[in-house]
Amino acid sequence: MGWLYKKSEAATTLLIIIVILFFLGWLVNIGQRECKSNRDCGSESYCGSDFSCHSYPTIQKTVVQYSLFWPAVIIAIAIVAATIIFRWDKIRREKIVVEHKPEAKTSYQEPEAAEPYYKSDTYYKSTTNSKTP
Repeated sequence: MGWLYKKSEAATTLLIIIVILFFLGWLVNIGQRECKSNRDCGSESYCGSDFSCHSYPTIQKTVVQYSLFWPAVIIAIAIVAATIIFRWDKIRREKIVVEHKPEAKTSYQEPEAAEPYYKSDTYYKSTTNSKTP
């Protein structure tokens, strides 16, 4: 009855062979790596994600100078123009006042009657007919 168990042993043997092949492939992959960390490369290079040494890139710095004089002049002119636009009526009135000088008072004139400080109780009328003490 030993021949009944051959199929079961074949599947187990095949599974073990596949695991061994994956393990050997993994070992070969680790063995082909040039570096594991930056210490494995020279001082002029670093260890990349593909496990090989790469030299540091050279970064060139460019200096750009801006002249902000003309934009500042434009903004200043815009601020002055906005001020003139908002105060145009006041400027206009000052010119009219300068042109028309007020007449000097020669005789005594009565001051105009001013409105009383306290007005009638029209502001304090109640909408209800309740009396307060």
